[in-house]
Amino acid sequence: MLTDTVGTSNLALTSPTAGSLRKFVHDLLMKHLLDGQFEESGLTLTELHIVEETLCKGLTALYHTRIKYPDAATNDCKAS
Repeated sequence: MLTDTVGTSNLALTSPTAGSLRKFVHDLLMKHLLDGQFEESGLTLTELHIVEETLCKGLTALYHTRIKYPDAATNDCKAS
């Protein structure tokens, strides 16, 4: 349930950062927790924290910025 919510809701994020992704996941988890949606799941708060951390790591990996390499056409070391 939580991964589906995070998976579909994160598409609306514009230029996400590690901090904004962490807050996003935490807020969604807390909303579900306060709505009582985990009451019959048998999950402990420690396990929910592990789920939260795992989702944060996954989203951070999905949105991580890549190093911009110089364009081969403008590189000073052109191949002969």
